[in-house]
Amino acid sequence: MVAVSEIDLCPSPSTIAAWLKHAAIKPWTWTSWKTPRDPEFAQKAAPVLDLYNGTWNGEDLTDGDVVICADEKTAIKARSRHRSPPGPGTPLHVEHEYDRHGGCTYQAALIVGTGEVYGRCVTRNTRANFERLVEDVMNHPICRRADRGFWILDNGTAHHPNTFTGWLKKQYDNVEGVHLPKGASWLNQIELYFSVLTRKALTGGSFESIVELMHQIAGFEVLWNAVPEPFEWTYTTGDLERLLAKLPAIA
Repeated sequence: MVAVSEIDLCPSPSTIAAWLKHAAIKPWTWTSWKTPRDPEFAQKAAPVLDLYNGTWNGEDLTDGDVVICADEKTAIKARSRHRSPPGPGTPLHVEHEYDRHGGCTYQAALIVGTGEVYGRCVTRNTRANFERLVEDVMNHPICRRADRGFWILDNGTAHHPNTFTGWLKKQYDNVEGVHLPKGASWLNQIELYFSVLTRKALTGGSFESIVELMHQIAGFEVLWNAVPEPFEWTYTTGDLERLLAKLPAIA
């Protein structure tokens, strides 16, 4: 039996580091998860993942089917700040302090099969504005000649399933609105484009007005559509089931 006096109650930093290294523990790193609150999360998400995999109701999609992912990126801020240009071996320097000039929302839709993106910058994220986005996209040649269209959406107020699905079907009888369960925006491919837009066109930028910010967003969309590429989606219903099995159960 080891006496209490023989135990080192104040190990050195190097000793602690050695223990952590041996146990492969890095307490300064962390990841997060979002536990789904819907008990039917997997069942509701499955049709979307099936569409990405080229099937609908157990049948293969055809060349006449178009899958569209749509959502909005809200609260994009127009902020101006001093910037120093990059040089050899030095990055762009951006002043931490900034002046605010308002903000906007970017409502956009991704045509999954081609990678093309069509969006609108608006000052208010309203149902009326989103309906205009749908009309613009449905006038695209790919959508006009499609036999069927599938709009993948989350549960945002501008396209809530309680009312938006009916409106969509009334306007376009060959179109299905497919809503993800709550908390599943990460399964919407348009979010991948929003991430690229943020990293390549917005982060570190300086915008003197909302108009300048909107021009930046629209300009990046034009560049993207000049050489569009579909996202390589590999996540399946099986992957989702395995993830849900690992997450803590909801009490």
